[in-house]
Amino acid sequence: MPGQDHTKYMRAGQGEKPETGRIEQHEVKRKLIHLSSSSIPLALFILPHRVGIAIVAAGLILAITVDIMRLRIPAVQRFFDRVFRAALRPHESNELTGSTFMCISMLVCIVLFPMQIAIAALFFLTLGDTAAALVGQKWGRRVLLPGKTLEGTSACLFTCTIVVVVMPGVPLIAGLAGALTATTVELFGTETIDDNFGIPVLSAVVMWIVASTVI
Repeated sequence: MPGQDHTKYMRAGQGEKPETGRIEQHEVKRKLIHLSSSSIPLALFILPHRVGIAIVAAGLILAITVDIMRLRIPAVQRFFDRVFRAALRPHESNELTGSTFMCISMLVCIVLFPMQIAIAALFFLTLGDTAAALVGQKWGRRVLLPGKTLEGTSACLFTCTIVVVVMPGVPLIAGLAGALTATTVELFGTETIDDNFGIPVLSAVVMWIVASTVI
């Protein structure tokens, strides 16, 4: 979730100082899920549009079903916590998980936006957000906001920019605007809007508007 990705903090008497040099295992597991989700935008390069929508919709239905069962059936909650606790944020114990928000954002992007823009926006999430978290924890020293570092934010922007450069079908200026939007959402995001939703959807909106204007 926003505010927690880049680096862990430890109390040191005179405020909060970033603890760098070690990537938390729970963050590694969480970001492995992000990286594995890159298979969806990759598949969208070759799958028919309707098939892509059907796959993501099925994933969303499954994620929501699991969340409902987890939140309403104590036995399922205990099993889920035991298996996935290391990859969960504390608030996700009694709310929808980030994976569900990711499925929602994927479906919104591929339904509402041109496929190339949707694919780029999803890579901003699966690759850019992952880079922000892991680089921030390993090398983050210059704190921008609580839980956010210059190093992590720069890694996010750099990764998203690489996506734009190699991504066909998206005007460069639109892609760069989307990359900047994704990085901004990752940096300033709050728990009000899950970044698994905010990063791809808001960056897709910006890319679509800029692309429409430029073309």
